[in-house]
Amino acid sequence: MVKPSSSANPSRRVLWVPAVLLLFALALALDPLPFRSPVPAAADVPAWVTDIAPVRKPRGKPEYEVSVFRYECSDCHRILPSPAETFRTLTQHREIELDHGLNARCFNCHHPANRDAFVDDFGNEIPWNEPQRVCAKCHGTVYRDWQHGSHGRTNGYWLTAAGPQTRLKCIECHDPHQPPFPAMHPAPGPRTLRMMPHHGAANAMGQHDTANPLRLGESVRRPAARHEEH
Repeated sequence: MVKPSSSANPSRRVLWVPAVLLLFALALALDPLPFRSPVPAAADVPAWVTDIAPVRKPRGKPEYEVSVFRYECSDCHRILPSPAETFRTLTQHREIELDHGLNARCFNCHHPANRDAFVDDFGNEIPWNEPQRVCAKCHGTVYRDWQHGSHGRTNGYWLTAAGPQTRLKCIECHDPHQPPFPAMHPAPGPRTLRMMPHHGAANAMGQHDTANPLRLGESVRRPAARHEEH
């Protein structure tokens, strides 16, 4: 009498299917090979980096505050005209520290007769709300770059059809009496998959090279020198 083969037993075949599925479910639950993202963790970015507010908030009007009182510049200068300008020490506005390179005279920017306006190179008045025209007297190339958007900051929409676009004026970033920026803490640099860790890659001499942030994090080997036979 011929015995039936084990492969023909349907009951064993039915038991193998749930057993394999159970093993797969167990492997997924234990997660022996967890996913490790090659992208590094995001760096903490200070709030000032993404702040779109102007760096400075200059007065929009020619006003001066004394204690709790506020006056227009012409309120006093109309009654008390200033003497001819020299390099004398200021007797008023002593809080102003002028550090503007060779520009050390007040009347280079302020109109000598109308204190509510600035002055151009021909003695004409420049409205108080157009200080960029004053800066253009000496900084013509920078003013040209500002007009075309390559200097200064633009807020709003790059696509003007989608929304308004605002150009910050010179004195919204620079102090007109002390234009150079003080030292600032740099924002975190970019980190991509191509960039190596911060310790740098070892160069041919075994030293870590941090000059180029785009070098791969592996040793750089120089080709062996060729010895010429004489």
